Amino acid sequence: MTGYIINNSGTETELPEFLSWDVCHGLGEPCDWFEVSFIYYSHQLTMLQSACRFRAVHNNSTVFTGIVDEYSISIDEHGSVVTISGRSYAARLLDNELPAAAYATLSSAELISNYIAPYGITQVTSGTAKTLSGFNISTGESAWSAVRRFSRYAWGTIPYFTPTGELVLSGRQGQSVTVDADKDAACIKLRDERYGIISDVMVRNRVTGASYTVQNADFISRGGKSHRELVVPKTTGADAARYTAEYQIAESKRGKHIIELTLTKQFACFTNDVVALSSTALGVNGSYKVTASHCWADSFSAGTIVTLEV
Repeated sequence: MTGYIINNSGTETELPEFLSWDVCHGLGEPCDWFEVSFIYYSHQLTMLQSACRFRAVHNNSTVFTGIVDEYSISIDEHGSVVTISGRSYAARLLDNELPAAAYATLSSAELISNYIAPYGITQVTSGTAKTLSGFNISTGESAWSAVRRFSRYAWGTIPYFTPTGELVLSGRQGQSVTVDADKDAACIKLRDERYGIISDVMVRNRVTGASYTVQNADFISRGGKSHRELVVPKTTGADAARYTAEYQIAESKRGKHIIELTLTKQFACFTNDVVALSSTALGVNGSYKVTASHCWADSFSAGTIVTLEV
């Protein structure tokens, strides 16, 4: 992997060969991050002091784009090493708080114009245009939180950044990747977590007193029981989406059933890619979406740890 530092004027400088590096892509918080280390020479100090952004390239493809958060220099009897770390462009949205706002209607185009573009994010994919009614922003809410809520209510997705720095709001599917874990994986793990999953939700209307129940049939069939009571508030609008039983059940299942692969190939896949996975040893065969990928290399090992949502 080759790295480049970019200053505020747009000047790009290629970094020396890395001693080690880590690159992580995923969904939600904390946002994607990178950390690289290389041999330090004193003439590099000015470059490090002016560093604003970072870009990484592997096999002629950009595999990470983000901002520089920190650099540190260590000099001892073993030598001189500098380490640079940072996050994806999601940091620009996470680090900026918003004033209170109330929208009778807010379109996806207005969301991009008001809460994404002002922070220097120019590559945005939003899919089918959407407009939400009654979308409110609280004082101090981060731009990322507002964008994430809009995506959850409008498309039922979690926004994420691609390796090239593009913000995808509507859950666009990535590439298709085929993995035979018995051959390609150094390690494969499966975790099926039951704690926190909701079995059924009773929704009550505060005004009329009417109620109904929605069940999580799959969890109940496995003997699960975790009941919730949900009172629908008088308020209406976009936030009403989270006061539905379907939304609460779906959120409770997120991240509870995953497969983790350790692959010897570097940058084997990225967020929202779909992996056609087979493993005779584990007994699984199907297609699963990538929710996180962590690629690393150092003097001892290299590879990609991939998290799949089952």
